[in-house]
Amino acid sequence: MCSTPLTIREYAYVSITGPGTHENITEVLGLQPSEAWNVGETNGRTGRPRRQMRWSGLDDTHPLNQHIELLFLRLKAKADALRLLWIDYDLTLVCVGHFPQTGHGQHFDREQIRQAAQLGLAFDLDFYTVDSDQNET
Repeated sequence: MCSTPLTIREYAYVSITGPGTHENITEVLGLQPSEAWNVGETNGRTGRPRRQMRWSGLDDTHPLNQHIELLFLRLKAKADALRLLWIDYDLTLVCVGHFPQTGHGQHFDREQIRQAAQLGLAFDLDFYTVDSDQNET
């Protein structure tokens, strides 16, 4: 789902966590996730069992604002299905940025906030700094 670590990059994805299996989420939404796992499946990085189900979509091939707009466009057609899910699941728009120390941040305009609310999405902003010697420019 992600580019090489420690490079300047930004991306957004929707994460859905909660009870049941990720196959249920895929069926309700009619969308294939880019990553998904169920409770008890082994985490390939840590070797430990997963403690929660997770379903997420899309990769890091667009700038953050463009990626958010593409996600809203894609999910708008699934608004009724998302409303069925938000009762029992946490639906989160996760925004990730790996930036140089000299500047980063994110602004959400009123329309983006409105669209997220209509889709039942919370925001999670994960921003990190990368050493300028390790950046791809």
